Amino acid sequence: MPTTKQTLYKNTAMTLVTLLSLTTVLAACGTDSKTEGPSGTSAAAVSNEPMNVSIYTIQQGAQAVDPSNPILQEIEKKTNTKLNITWSPLNSFNEKTKVMLASGDLADMTLVTNIFDSQVIQLATSGAFWDVTPYIKDYKTLSALPNGVWDNAKIKGKNYGVPRPRPLDGSWGVHLRKDWLDKLGMKVPETMDEMYEVLKAFTEKDPDGNGKADTVGLTGQVEADGMGLYTWVEDTFNGAFGIFKMVGDQLAFIALEPSERKALEWLKKAYDEKVLTSDFAVIKMTQAREQYMGGKAGALGSALNPQWLYTDAMRKIDPKADSFPLTYLKTPDGKKYAGQDTGNFGMYVIPKTVPEAKMKRILALIDQGYNEEISNLSLYGLPDTHYTVKDGMKVATAQAKTDNVADTSNNMAQIFQKFDKYQRAYYNGIPQDFYERSKKIIDDRAAFSTPNVGNGLISQTFLTNGPDLIKKITDMKVKVIMGKESLAAWDEFVAKTKADPNVQKIVKEINEAYKNK
Repeated sequence: MPTTKQTLYKNTAMTLVTLLSLTTVLAACGTDSKTEGPSGTSAAAVSNEPMNVSIYTIQQGAQAVDPSNPILQEIEKKTNTKLNITWSPLNSFNEKTKVMLASGDLADMTLVTNIFDSQVIQLATSGAFWDVTPYIKDYKTLSALPNGVWDNAKIKGKNYGVPRPRPLDGSWGVHLRKDWLDKLGMKVPETMDEMYEVLKAFTEKDPDGNGKADTVGLTGQVEADGMGLYTWVEDTFNGAFGIFKMVGDQLAFIALEPSERKALEWLKKAYDEKVLTSDFAVIKMTQAREQYMGGKAGALGSALNPQWLYTDAMRKIDPKADSFPLTYLKTPDGKKYAGQDTGNFGMYVIPKTVPEAKMKRILALIDQGYNEEISNLSLYGLPDTHYTVKDGMKVATAQAKTDNVADTSNNMAQIFQKFDKYQRAYYNGIPQDFYERSKKIIDDRAAFSTPNVGNGLISQTFLTNGPDLIKKITDMKVKVIMGKESLAAWDEFVAKTKADPNVQKIVKEINEAYKNK
């Protein structure tokens, strides 16, 4: 699944193993009840009737999951539910979610990928969603999630939804064509200067050997409120990611720091010298991935786990292809850098229009969905039907693709997925050596990964002015990279923005929130 960095970036804007017993499942899906929790509490009321649950979630696979899908049906059978799922395609998900939130017409479980979006914060704090904080202790799997998963999803100290759990380390960075690197006799880059030379060679030295000038060093995608798949460039120069970074003993707007200017200089040079794909400002994420997997680009910002997705696609063109995730890049002061994830990719909110009894049953459903059995069904499908086991690794069958398990990121896993430190190391069909390589990258990154210091911090002024401010900053970045505005104009823009009373108020409020966190 694309765990994309644009979501991580937005999440900084100020600011869920054991299968439940049959009795617990029936209690959870029947009437107002508690599932068996860590304290051993249990409910008395039981019903055999399936619980109808409407779900709004992201569609990352090529096709939505049909109600007749055997994996969905098996999950419904095991959870005693009827899941009415609205799948929203990846490229339009954020826009559709905003419209849905504004209308108030929400599913029983509604996914918001940007927990700290101003709209989400305002709705949560105004009572539109259930505060699930007091209930989590009653659910065995949910209460066993690492504290960081819950803490990094809190809005003003409360959990207004159930996080979709993701690893804290080893998640995101940049992939490059290791086979092209080897062919050109170049070493794995460690600095941004070395990275630039590699990407320039990928552009100019015919790395695919077809005798044509048809490759580009770097591709990716830009969002309206962030640099999307190019944020790894900014993060490396900044030595931090998100909206804020620590400068001395104070948090400052990361985009207004000198280190950001260095990132823009690097990207502008890449654009000017055609090392960066010419349509970087308008290309969609799916198009950028296709460009990389199709052997037309040498590097792509990405989560770790799709490396086998990329490599497998590339090997249909070149059997020696290898999408290699860099363990780190060094910041300008020579420190190894990798960002630390928040431990979640959004959360499922339950609107307050859902009665408390049903809310508890939905929590029980998620609790069961995050355990080993249901999570494995979501991730891999049915044994012998959707995968076989070879050398200890699950290998997807042709039926897996038909039933949406072996796609870009299988869809049912967008709803139910367990917490797994090495989740990002695995992808259906990945060979053992690639899997072990990814696990080592995760372990190595954990030694120096940098958390987002601004995560969960909320400024009331930012809620009002932040979205427009971030959009203006992103627009200016793109203009500078394309040469529509000069770096001198960027300097003027930074000075003017820093002097803006609203920006100064945001910085003050964020620092106050940091001290009180």
